[in-house]
Amino acid sequence: MVSKLRLTLGILLLGFVIEGTFEAYTYINHSYELPFASLIFILGPFVTLAGLLVLWIGRLEWDEILRRRFRHAHVAFALNITAMVLAIVPVVWYGLWSDASIPSWVDWEFGAAIAASLLFTYATYVLVAFELTAGLSKALLFIAFGWASFVSIWIGDALSQELGTIVMIVQNRTLDISPVSESISSKESYLAVTYLLLTIAYLHAYHRSHSRAPKSPSAPVAFRAR
Repeated sequence: MVSKLRLTLGILLLGFVIEGTFEAYTYINHSYELPFASLIFILGPFVTLAGLLVLWIGRLEWDEILRRRFRHAHVAFALNITAMVLAIVPVVWYGLWSDASIPSWVDWEFGAAIAASLLFTYATYVLVAFELTAGLSKALLFIAFGWASFVSIWIGDALSQELGTIVMIVQNRTLDISPVSESISSKESYLAVTYLLLTIAYLHAYHRSHSRAPKSPSAPVAFRAR
């Protein structure tokens, strides 16, 4: 039976392949329309949540080193959700309840929350696989996180300038988000590099993970009477 750990790695791997393919498509074809654009904001958290839930269900398989690392991964994901909430609050407040003009510091807070949410997402991916990789794969995880950090801050800065547009979309009850999508999708497509590196590292982790799963105890040897 496949261990819960390997199932988690498989779920996250599938997410990386899907998102990486869409981001690469966006970059190559310069097509910024949904469903190809901004897919990370829709698919990423749900795939990560599914993987972490399976990981938590299989927590009896963890050794002490993995237990500490996975605990950090769950904390990182909780911080990711917190950052997402901080990004949603100003959109809901100014879009549904307040007619006041949006202060500049709220624009900054919104962009910073988006960037933080993305950063904690990729930190979660690194923490899940880190102890299951070695050598080059560990280096790939660091490079993937470094590149994702740069792109995440870039996306957060771009979205901080689009908060007014997003609020107007909410106020007008329209689903036309193409102006916002076009403003970030060209930047987001560079995350294809991150997903490629994560896929390579996770394939290595998946290959090595069978040695971290608990082994079934050997059956006792019966002594024959002479």
